[in-house]
Amino acid sequence: SGRQIADQRILIKKILVIKVRGLGDAVLATPVFKNLKIFMPNVSISVLTFNFCKPLFENNPNVNELYGLSEKPEASELKRITNILSSNNFDLILNLHAKNFSSRLAKNIKSRWKINRSYFLREKLTDVIIGSDHEADKSSIERDLDCIRAIGLDPVEKEPELFVTEEESKWANEYLAEQGLDREKKIIMIHPAVTQSYRHWGLEKFIQLSQYLINDCGHQVIGIFSLMEQSIADTLADKVESIFLYVGPLRPSMALIQQADLMIDNDSGPAHISQALKIPTLVLVGPDYKNTYRDKEIYTNGNYVFYRDVPCRDLFFSRCLPPDPCQKRICMDHSVEEVARKAQELLKNNPPL
Repeated sequence: SGRQIADQRILIKKILVIKVRGLGDAVLATPVFKNLKIFMPNVSISVLTFNFCKPLFENNPNVNELYGLSEKPEASELKRITNILSSNNFDLILNLHAKNFSSRLAKNIKSRWKINRSYFLREKLTDVIIGSDHEADKSSIERDLDCIRAIGLDPVEKEPELFVTEEESKWANEYLAEQGLDREKKIIMIHPAVTQSYRHWGLEKFIQLSQYLINDCGHQVIGIFSLMEQSIADTLADKVESIFLYVGPLRPSMALIQQADLMIDNDSGPAHISQALKIPTLVLVGPDYKNTYRDKEIYTNGNYVFYRDVPCRDLFFSRCLPPDPCQKRICMDHSVEEVARKAQELLKNNPPL
């Protein structure tokens, strides 16, 4: 139940948090760090994540040490990182969103206590069973926070948070000026890319939306991409006149997103980043349940989730039923017109600071 750890919580000096998932999942883990520091201010928090997620945790005042891992690590890399982390003599490991890979990692790292966040498996690699709460509308944030509830902590903060430095903000302002953006006009960021194709609203729809926002509304649209998404950026540049583009590393992308008046994205990492940076965010959700990664208490007051309740999701609202891949994609049937109207509404209700 976690009661034994709760009774001896004063002995916890070092905590390792494992979050080896995507960008969005990494952002959603940040409330755990903040609550740990609120209730245990003297504890040292280390984080193990994928290398591509590490920039998200930089400059976070609640993180003391940050460790990275390749997305598909070789055995030698796994041995090296487990040896390094074991030498830290952690008192507690919190393996958030436990799957086979992360559970094996946690097993091999020395620690007095270990908690794996798993609702579906009563596995022997953890000291605490979180429970079997299968509520469809329980968000990923709440599920992560259940790991610290298990040791007697009652979270008071659930807003994700990221930290952009003053130097990075200065660079972003200078970059926008160099590109010729008018700061008197609205700046709308779009991210017409996604790692899983069934979550994609559609590049053609993003093109039509961008053309409308630029030509009919007089706004400025910036497509923001990682280096691996260069080809999508090139297509957007060919199809949309007067669009601005940024293709580059994550930290500069975060600084640029912070300058936007609105972010429009598929259900992917940049939308989580913009929300954590307190930028109004419009999300186009596909087969996932609307509250799994978009906590309903957070996605209010300036944010909006486009979602269609369709009969072809599985019981855990995590993927499509057969046939796979889906040909109709009715869950993504959000028209350009309705998305444009909602974007205008969010811009009107969120004037620039």
